[in-house]
Amino acid sequence: IKIKILVYRIIQLPKRLGNFIKRNCLIIKNNISKKKRTKPLLFLIGTPNHGNLGDQLIAVAELRWLQDYYSDYEVREFTHQNLMKDRNCRMLLSQIKKDDILLLHGGGNLNVLYLNCERIRRKIISKCPDNKTVLLQQSIFYEDTEKGRSVKTETARIYNQHKNFTIVARENASYEIAKEMFAPLKVLKYPDMATYLFGRSVPSKNSDRHGIILCMRKDEEKFYSDKYIEKMKDEIAANNATAFSDTHIGDDVLPEKRIEVTQKLIDKIANYEVCVTDRFHGVVFSILAQTPCVVLRSSDHKIIDGVKWFENVEGVFYAENIDEVPLLVEKAKAVGRITPPDFTHYFDELYKQLNI
Repeated sequence: IKIKILVYRIIQLPKRLGNFIKRNCLIIKNNISKKKRTKPLLFLIGTPNHGNLGDQLIAVAELRWLQDYYSDYEVREFTHQNLMKDRNCRMLLSQIKKDDILLLHGGGNLNVLYLNCERIRRKIISKCPDNKTVLLQQSIFYEDTEKGRSVKTETARIYNQHKNFTIVARENASYEIAKEMFAPLKVLKYPDMATYLFGRSVPSKNSDRHGIILCMRKDEEKFYSDKYIEKMKDEIAANNATAFSDTHIGDDVLPEKRIEVTQKLIDKIANYEVCVTDRFHGVVFSILAQTPCVVLRSSDHKIIDGVKWFENVEGVFYAENIDEVPLLVEKAKAVGRITPPDFTHYFDELYKQLNI
């Protein structure tokens, strides 16, 4: 066995050496380019490569928002996958100067389910204590278990040591948790960054709408069991043509493909009369597609609280119980095409509050 291990290491040596040279040459190159800079940079850190199109939509919106509000800055993006491959985030940290501004990708991963994201955030926060840093719109949820309490305590300890850190929650429950956890820090509340695309991203064409699309979770964040979901599907299918989808496509998404793949889902949902979903971004995609939707809860407060941003949007129906869904589908069908709200004022306020 030892001989096999030795042979494997010898075979891998050229590849490892090549990666080492490449990594360190890039660090040297970036260190040289840093000296030529005349103003601070904006770093967008932790954007997704994975196939969750809700997270991809957030990244599309973040970059669009930065382009619209911070056009004087050069933006450098570091994806989560790149940071995971680069041990100790050396490439990123080698480029950051003390006046640069760090923006941490938003979403719903400040919890115990996605600790890889949390470890990267902790490392950046610990290594860059003087940089102005913003955690963009996040949901926060920790289970009342030994692990949940431990992760929550350690996250609060590390974050609260930062001198210039702003936390942006994306719904009220997360806002209240953030105020408790991060008392020394500036805590704000604004809608999910993807809502910045309301009125800015629209269906590619006016489709003839027919049937119901169900965009449901298949992961540990779903609230209802498969038994209840199947029963709901059967009741809807009794009176409607149905199709099934999810905002997670499984395959990785390259940054240059984000707009294409998210637009494809908008166009897909725009073919249907109603979308039924238990994903927060299923709601956002539906609104972008101008398709009425019926919303079920998930295992935490992402949906329960998040959907309150859309209380005044005609065509968004929240189901208190899964048994209500078939009736709400019929009500949603009667609405027809919906008009996305204009959330620009929230992002104007966010821009002023961050004072970058």
